[in-house]
Amino acid sequence: MPLRHACSVVGTQPMFPNTLSPAGLSRPGTWSVPGSSLLPGFSAADDPPDGLRSADRRLLGLLGEHQVLTTGQLVRLTGLPERTVQHRLTRLDRARLLNRHRPQVPLGTAPFQCWLTTFGAADIGVGSAAPWGEDPAGLRAIAALSELWLGVRDRGPEAGLHLEGWRRLPSGVPWRDPSTGTVRALPVEAELSVTVGGELVTALVLARVERVPSARLVAVLGRFAGAVATLPATPSRPVLLVLVRTGHLADVVCSACHEVAGAPVARHLDLAALQASIRRVAVGVVEPRPAGLVTEAVWHRAGGHVCRLAEVLATIAAGGR
Repeated sequence: MPLRHACSVVGTQPMFPNTLSPAGLSRPGTWSVPGSSLLPGFSAADDPPDGLRSADRRLLGLLGEHQVLTTGQLVRLTGLPERTVQHRLTRLDRARLLNRHRPQVPLGTAPFQCWLTTFGAADIGVGSAAPWGEDPAGLRAIAALSELWLGVRDRGPEAGLHLEGWRRLPSGVPWRDPSTGTVRALPVEAELSVTVGGELVTALVLARVERVPSARLVAVLGRFAGAVATLPATPSRPVLLVLVRTGHLADVVCSACHEVAGAPVARHLDLAALQASIRRVAVGVVEPRPAGLVTEAVWHRAGGHVCRLAEVLATIAAGGR
């Protein structure tokens, strides 16, 4: 059950309306931008008068939806040949409708990370564009968010996971602290719903933690523990998935889990409730292969072994440690 159905949420309107995503679709990245006829396998016609093909608008629309995508992710989302996507991205870059950055990696060549410019955002009517060029760590983190749900969509079934839903949460998740009545927010960035072992599991995803001070990280984990502790002790309570770049950062997050008891927001919780909430936190290491988030044993838990995502979620859904 998604958190919006389980938590005490302020107001009666949907928490995070998304005007880019049609209501009712649970498989992201399968719709067309309004006015576009592009579908997987589409063969683009001659350029229209404004110089943009349907394929171009499809690419811009996906960037408007997901903020940052790699070249490979755009290929998977559109179903177009890689050469076609590369060619259209080059044209859009030259037209100053998108920016591209290729991060340095120890071995081989990394794919381009793409995001909209101010002109590109205005062209498809999504408001202002984020200045991702000034935030390399943020670029990596947002691209990792998309890799997580795309990996579940494309590789999940072979690993025992089935994608049920995905949405970005630009304003986090609000919840009411029952001890004080204060409305707080969990600064999570996305919600992932999957079926594993016949159980529906909702995961809140946090990716931008690389430069977060340790005290702030402890506070975030404390808020998650406080929110989860207000819910019935059922598998429908959410899981928190934290994406980090390296194993060292995974150790930092796991260490912060042990310090949550001292966070102000968690001090009213009894020890058993606090520990049960923290056991619902898992940390995934993105590098060196983001694609391995779904298929490889890269997920850490405080005091636990490193294992695969399906094993983490199945254990949590079953109420185990």
